[in-house]
Amino acid sequence: MRCYVSLPDFVLTEFNFRTKAIGQDLLDEVCKRLGIIEVDYFGLQFSGPKGETLWLNTRNRIRRQIPGAPPYRLQFRVKFFVQPQYLLQDTTRHQYFLHLKNDLDEGKIIPDPEKAAAVYALIAQATIGDHGDSYSPCDYCQASEIESQWSSEFRSSVSEEHAKLKGLRSPAATQFFIKEMSLMENYGIEYHLAKNDSGNTLHIGVGSEEIKIFDADFNFVERFLYNGLKMATHVKNNLYLRIRSDDGESLLAFGLSSQEAACALYRSITEYHTFYRCETVRNVVTDQFTRDLKETLVSFFGDEESDKKYIFDVQRTSKEVYDHCRRVLYKRGCDPIQNPPPECQVELGSETGDAKVAQLQEKLTKMEDSLKCRICMDAQIDTVFCPCGHLVSCSVCAANVELCPICREQIQKAQRVFFPVTVS
Repeated sequence: MRCYVSLPDFVLTEFNFRTKAIGQDLLDEVCKRLGIIEVDYFGLQFSGPKGETLWLNTRNRIRRQIPGAPPYRLQFRVKFFVQPQYLLQDTTRHQYFLHLKNDLDEGKIIPDPEKAAAVYALIAQATIGDHGDSYSPCDYCQASEIESQWSSEFRSSVSEEHAKLKGLRSPAATQFFIKEMSLMENYGIEYHLAKNDSGNTLHIGVGSEEIKIFDADFNFVERFLYNGLKMATHVKNNLYLRIRSDDGESLLAFGLSSQEAACALYRSITEYHTFYRCETVRNVVTDQFTRDLKETLVSFFGDEESDKKYIFDVQRTSKEVYDHCRRVLYKRGCDPIQNPPPECQVELGSETGDAKVAQLQEKLTKMEDSLKCRICMDAQIDTVFCPCGHLVSCSVCAANVELCPICREQIQKAQRVFFPVTVS
């Protein structure tokens, strides 16, 4: 079975698998070729029967999900966007960079006008290096119509911002670009096209903290926090959300183009909530599956072809992914937190580099001060007071106080805690 996977840099890669291969086999092979350990952040997309963009379920067989016969064509994309400080590999940051750059070029993300020039300058620095007089600072742009829309004043602003980044290495520019993009309100939102009860076209944006509703022109309508979402379900091509608020409960219905699209939105809401908001993936998520009538009849005879079609494929939460990948890298002799690779460090020898180093040193000093005991101001804090929960003291000072120095509440117990990273 042949599969063609398109990467964010428009490179097409061919893969050959056995007929019964599942989606995880293909995703693992793509990430292996790219050198990516943080596999859980990524996924594979394909076009559904009515042209819908769907995520390949990594727990199910490939040939049972994609319409038509091989070769199958898919796109390698970032599925879950996390904050840049949780990305441990340069290869992962590079894929984030390519994905966000494409979304920016296609107009899916519109930067703040005050920061737009700096954002495009970071792309230029990460793509073509230091500013020079022999080329335009927007030579990186693969979609020429984007650059053609720029005014001469904006182009000059991009050039000026690009010149300020002289000496900044590509990995560092990539990191700063992702950071700027992560500060935007629509960072990491997955959009689904739907209609409300009145037949009006809507865009449903599923994010890490909430669900946002936009009209056909992407004008904001309303938002629902996951804390207020009591129930989500889909029937055929309709999705139903039961929202809990101070005024009571309300039931919202959305119509989508197909049953596959409705299932995709239901899956997106559940997986986003699980990945970003939960401590671990619960069995109620991992165990959900479906079978059509044919598969149900065949299952009575114990045929292996009657395997379950799992609805969700999220395997770890964001916290579990971070911990898992750091352990893997640590076993390989690399700790990206304590000893970041040299290419991720800011280039010295320029005003921009020195300024960045000064900023990082200031942040490090503040971080070290924040971890010092509030009583002796010398040792590192390592004890939490119960029941108030204030973490402000070292174990030596904690043994000599009866009241919390912050809230003055009686201390019933002093519990020792251990930080994953020691600041010294």
